[in-house]
Amino acid sequence: MKYCHRVHSSIALMKNIAFLPILASLCLMAHGAVKFPAIFSDGAVLQRDREVAVWGWAGPGKSVHVTFGQQKKQATAADDGAWMVKLDAMPASAEGREIRAVEEGGAEAVVKDVLVGEVWLASGQSNMEWNIAASREEDKAIATSQPLPLVRMIAVPKKVTHERQEDFEGNWQPATPEHVMKFSAVGYFFARMIHEQVKVPVGIINSSWGGTRIDPWLAEEGFTKVPELADIALQRSEQLPGQTAFEQKFVAHLTATRQWCDAAEAAVKAKSLVPAQPAALPLLPLQSQTGMYQAMIHPVRFYGVKGFLWYQGESNNGEGMLYFQKMKVLIHGWREQFSLPDAPFLFVQLAPYTYGGKALQEIWTAQQKALEIPNTGMAVINDIGDIKDIHPRNKSEVGRRLALWALDRTYGMKQKAVSGPLYRAYKIQGNSIVLSFDHLGSGLATRDGATPSLFEIAGTDGIFHPATAQVNAHGKSISLTAPQVPEPFQARFAWAETAEPNLMNKEGLPAGAFHTHWPEDPTIGKNLSAGKPFISSHENQHGWNTGVTDGVYGDAAPQAYATSEAADFPKHLTVDLGSEETVALVRFGVPKVGSTKTIAISLSTDGKTFQEIGRSDFAAATQARRDMRVSAQKARYIRATFVGNHEKQYDNFSKNFGFLSELEAFAPKN
Repeated sequence: MKYCHRVHSSIALMKNIAFLPILASLCLMAHGAVKFPAIFSDGAVLQRDREVAVWGWAGPGKSVHVTFGQQKKQATAADDGAWMVKLDAMPASAEGREIRAVEEGGAEAVVKDVLVGEVWLASGQSNMEWNIAASREEDKAIATSQPLPLVRMIAVPKKVTHERQEDFEGNWQPATPEHVMKFSAVGYFFARMIHEQVKVPVGIINSSWGGTRIDPWLAEEGFTKVPELADIALQRSEQLPGQTAFEQKFVAHLTATRQWCDAAEAAVKAKSLVPAQPAALPLLPLQSQTGMYQAMIHPVRFYGVKGFLWYQGESNNGEGMLYFQKMKVLIHGWREQFSLPDAPFLFVQLAPYTYGGKALQEIWTAQQKALEIPNTGMAVINDIGDIKDIHPRNKSEVGRRLALWALDRTYGMKQKAVSGPLYRAYKIQGNSIVLSFDHLGSGLATRDGATPSLFEIAGTDGIFHPATAQVNAHGKSISLTAPQVPEPFQARFAWAETAEPNLMNKEGLPAGAFHTHWPEDPTIGKNLSAGKPFISSHENQHGWNTGVTDGVYGDAAPQAYATSEAADFPKHLTVDLGSEETVALVRFGVPKVGSTKTIAISLSTDGKTFQEIGRSDFAAATQARRDMRVSAQKARYIRATFVGNHEKQYDNFSKNFGFLSELEAFAPKN
């Protein structure tokens, strides 16, 4: 009974975990101390031309008077001690002034040397965290050449938690040689350029953590704008304290635990077997899936900022277009939490690097597609990377390219170009493909004066060949030809993780990688198989029985599929479209593992009689995909058959496994 008493006490404690920050604030305020959060420390910069929130804590019910310059505001602390006032919009000011908060009864807090200008929040993983001291010598020389007293910096310390935090430990510092070396290089050089060009004070907030995925930076509110990720949103909400789905499960868990206590006590009295205690509710894993937003972004959500900088994606490489959906969640969530629905969101496309076949070009495409989200901008950096170093050291140029977007789109200071050429459209002209681009600047050019490199074209067979690229006379388009492809159908550019192409505009900004027919083939309609169920003749028992229709060409479970290791062939996998559909193309691929590489594709209307439309052999240890086109054929079932195995390759898998990364069926173009 004493044990169950402790259980009931533990339950009460668990119910109050979410309130610990509030209780701590109440204990502090019981002593009558008015307090600002860390974001309001000496040397702060307030956002100009916008109503600015100033907040803190005081004794519950106490009146708090706030002054800044000529402005005087008043608030009453709530039951948890929190108070907030809104300062009227102010023009930029390089005059250091005080924010003073005086609590009823005489206690006061003062923030000194406060400027008014532009404030940006920089976040991401190691390439955003990367400090000036670890950057190239030229960058260190620029950053330490002179103090910039009107550029102020603050870093949010690394921390993860399931509960949303209201404060952090940190303080503003001026951008002087002794302070800049440990600060984000990209954040600093962006802020420096904005300060030099816009001629106002600039505050830059760095909240980044090397090695992190995008997932722990997400605010759950962002999922409401991305129905494509409804399943992920539900799974997260069921494992995240503070979310409705979790709280509902927690109430049921409390009831079950109380009932177990009663049953356990009864069992002890009866000297019978005590029943098993209800399992604890699973929590969303910290750091890999959640925790950074709560501890490192949420505390500054009320602080006035102009916009956001983002440099991340390395740890999500391999997710393909799923990363685009997560970018939407990130952007919508932050904009909602900061009450800035149109805030500029500027991000960096990853640099070329030897990841080892994780399809970097697919996440490049996902990042470029994020430009469809209003008021976003992307810095392409495939000309200043190092394929042997995941951390490009030329951070000043990265900051400059982000700043070009801000100067042009946010501050109305027209630039000749804010980006290098980005693919717009293609058309077939005889034996050539003609490509057009956005962001041409003064026209197309190459860094080395040679013809444009790393272009490829293919026919309908999907087999690509190097193409000769010719910049057309007007400098606005490129024509591609290849003797092996007399009837070209599609093209791609810089379509490899280590690609360092020479194409740029005359302003020196590089062109971004692209594929004319991926992720969406403009000649066909919707993906009929997306999310559809499938069955296997030889079901895998090792966790690889997923990933066939998830839209991700992955290399491992759960984003890739394998049959069992049984030695009998043929083996097959069949996708059920749910109803009879008109199919124009079947696209399928294999991961970079496994020995079984000969695959036949068949279609059926009844699931009994299948007609083979083609087969393909794949090289060992190579991620690849194939397209098979048909003439508007009716089908409900799409089958991939592993017709035999090859000699075992040098990996850890039996030669009897059959692997697929994806099996897709597409309708004709509407």
